[in-house]
Amino acid sequence: MPPLSCTDLIGLCVSAECNASLEEVDVKKALDLLTCAARDDAVTDAQFERLRLAIWRAVIERDEWWEKRSGPENIDETLFYRSIILAYNSGLVISHILPGVEELIGEIADKQKEFVLRSGYEQMAQMGLISV
Repeated sequence: MPPLSCTDLIGLCVSAECNASLEEVDVKKALDLLTCAARDDAVTDAQFERLRLAIWRAVIERDEWWEKRSGPENIDETLFYRSIILAYNSGLVISHILPGVEELIGEIADKQKEFVLRSGYEQMAQMGLISV
């Protein structure tokens, strides 16, 4: 059996089939693997973007916080936000690992999630983590 690629390992970290209880540490592992994949000459920019979007899509889809219908003032309770803070505190460059808000919004049909995500991006911009 050949060794697993970074792409395969990212899937193992965030997929519902392989990881039933996704936590921010799992997201951080996937982001570390994404960083490794970005250094690999065999990974194209399009593949990098697809992987990055897949990680954050998995985070949004699996975050139970959305079901509570809380407002943006409680965004710090989300897996999304906790994952970003862990990545930032671990030295990852958030603007490199986080897709633009429009890319993520394109994946979301729920207006409440869209509103909260936009608010979260604004808060992160105010904190200096990203630029919008």
